[in-house]
Amino acid sequence: MKEERNYHLRLQEFCDCYMETDPKKELEKAAKGVSGDPPGDPDEHALKFLGLSIFYGASEKAQSISLQRSKEGKVLFSVDARGKYQLPPPSVKLMDRIISIGRSITHIVGDQGKLPVALGLRNDRIDL
Repeated sequence: MKEERNYHLRLQEFCDCYMETDPKKELEKAAKGVSGDPPGDPDEHALKFLGLSIFYGASEKAQSISLQRSKEGKVLFSVDARGKYQLPPPSVKLMDRIISIGRSITHIVGDQGKLPVALGLRNDRIDL
């Protein structure tokens, strides 16, 4: 019997995988790599970008991480930690997948919502 891993578990696995790396450098590489929407599983690319974003925010002790898509379709990615940093955003197509996965994990249905999420990381956890 095959057991399906949900998005929440897969996100934790991506965070765990990248814990020994420099998340900012990985995010920059991921943004370059996904700007042209590379072939492969879009969920994997979205989970990687989301996991790296969370991990980068945690490592920088960020007050907030913002991934936004305007009505015009422009994507912005910023981290508010000891100043506000703009990072290379994902493509619009990838951003749509990130939003969909985020809503699936949090169970937020509308355009805006706020709900805590606990993310297990090795022997600890982070509350988002």
